[in-house]
Amino acid sequence: MNSDLDQVRHHFDRTAAEFDAIYSGRKSALARLLDRLLRWDMQERMRLSLEACQPLDGKSILDAGCGTGRYCFALTRMGATQVLGIDFAPTMIQRAQEMAAAEGLADRCTFDCIEIETWETPETFDCVLAVGLFDYIKDDRKLLTRLRHLTRGRLIATFPRANTWRAPLRKLRLGLSGCPVYFYTEKRIRDHLLIAGFLLESIRKVGKLYFIEAR
Repeated sequence: MNSDLDQVRHHFDRTAAEFDAIYSGRKSALARLLDRLLRWDMQERMRLSLEACQPLDGKSILDAGCGTGRYCFALTRMGATQVLGIDFAPTMIQRAQEMAAAEGLADRCTFDCIEIETWETPETFDCVLAVGLFDYIKDDRKLLTRLRHLTRGRLIATFPRANTWRAPLRKLRLGLSGCPVYFYTEKRIRDHLLIAGFLLESIRKVGKLYFIEAR
């Protein structure tokens, strides 16, 4: 049993509604303002991810660490043939499944409660998203190697930047709730992508994170 993963799972099971509200906007006016000021990069990473996946016609997409499925819904509406969202927090997956059914997307947009690091599947995808996933992964090199075997095309991923003024505050805030979080340097990302067998296409700073596209 991986205690770090158990802590992350517990955190997101407990905060699923709060997390989804970042994308739905179902919160107070003050909270929405704070999101625009402090979490603008979360909206920007979504815009960049959807853009990087295009064109989508005929493509299959895996969203690893999909949360409540907001990226999956957008990709399905934009024309992806098959979208699979996986997450190891049961409450996140339950919410995603309920919304997919309510919005009539369940025929092309499916969700499963899976731990990505131990998932056994022969399936591969045209594009794999790992947005907001590496924040909570201790062995990023192992996971990158796993993702390399799951994509026959592109990887779109984000990594929280080390040495930003917000990194220690975030580490403290999540630590107080028992949730570990990890931060990355550009060199570490480049080195570990290479070791995993990826060709890095681009890496850019977006607020407090790195946004990468690789093949």
